[in-house]
Amino acid sequence: MNIKHRTWSQLALLSFLIAADQISKGWIEQQGPFWHQTVIPGLFNLVKAHNFGVAFSMLADWGHAWRTGLLLGLTMGIALALLVWWWRERRQKAWTSWLLTLVLAGAVGNIWDRIQLGYVVDFIDIYVNFAGREYHWPAFNIADSCITIGVIGLILVQWKGHR
Repeated sequence: MNIKHRTWSQLALLSFLIAADQISKGWIEQQGPFWHQTVIPGLFNLVKAHNFGVAFSMLADWGHAWRTGLLLGLTMGIALALLVWWWRERRQKAWTSWLLTLVLAGAVGNIWDRIQLGYVVDFIDIYVNFAGREYHWPAFNIADSCITIGVIGLILVQWKGHR
């Protein structure tokens, strides 16, 4: 695949993932407060959750103006650095630019929420019942999934490259 085709393919993927993230969050926001839907009993629910902080709601108890300004500045700076990295890597026939596309899509989706709403909409609730107890992973969204998959992929690519 030549550089022009790869670039347009990655931009199309970026657009699709941002759209899927925002459409799913928009649908969740239309649900009533405390909305909850069991999808796979004992494993997967859809929930309506607002994350005012960052991963695992860290910083959620900070004042709104401080938190929002800090998180927007930090995430936009990271997104800009990722964009520069992607621009350089897109010329290579490697996985790095595709993985950066995932991370950028996730960053843009969550930045958009924070600008528009002041919080990030989360809705995927994964959990397991074990030994009579229920263990939940904190709710997340499509953007978070893109970031996680992209970062894990980048770590693996870098690790493999340094072996």
